Amino acid sequence: MKHINIKTLIGTTILTMFLSACTDILEEQPRSILEPGFFKTEQGVNGGLTSLYAHLRYIYGNAYYYNSGVTGTDEATWAQSADQNFKVMDVSGQGNITPTIDGGIGTLWSNAFPAINTASGIIENATEVGLKASLIAEARFFRAFDYFQLVQTYGGVPLDMGAGELMFNTSPSRTSIRNTVPEVYTKAIFPDLLAAVSDLPDAGRLTGTVTKTVARLFLSKAYLTY
Repeated sequence: MKHINIKTLIGTTILTMFLSACTDILEEQPRSILEPGFFKTEQGVNGGLTSLYAHLRYIYGNAYYYNSGVTGTDEATWAQSADQNFKVMDVSGQGNITPTIDGGIGTLWSNAFPAINTASGIIENATEVGLKASLIAEARFFRAFDYFQLVQTYGGVPLDMGAGELMFNTSPSRTSIRNTVPEVYTKAIFPDLLAAVSDLPDAGRLTGTVTKTVARLFLSKAYLTY
């Protein structure tokens, strides 16, 4: 009995010391996500711009993205070690393309829309935080870039993600309405690229950042594709 009482006493003492030491409230500072209020700060919009460049790795760094656009063309087909994902995207009777396969059909969709929403958040809050026109132009370029990739791959895609066309959305929505291909070009791609051409610098602010020339090249490609 004495042994039990001593253990209980020790446990109670340790718990009391622990509780007395934890009097401060933990202030959360998200690092892996961009929460909506963050965009109302200069640090937030600059962080958003960085994420727009970073999201390219999840598209061009993904083998299935290339698989969805190259396999089955004159450039490439599946080889000996290919799994069903690559064979299906070959469009040679090996299977049917569905939303559930992993062959790359959803890679672009899943990564482009979050980046588009981030770009819209930057654009909407740019004036409030005093963001320079050249930095806003970078966000406009990426929003146009992602919509251009989407419309070439899927045809008409939604311009409204729940808060209105080309508006920053902070509430998850499980419904959407596809805009037509002409609407995606004339409401999103062309206006954003024209603004980017106007406001981007001739030389990038950092190594690898977008410039006026890059925007001109994508605008010309978009016109030709349209």
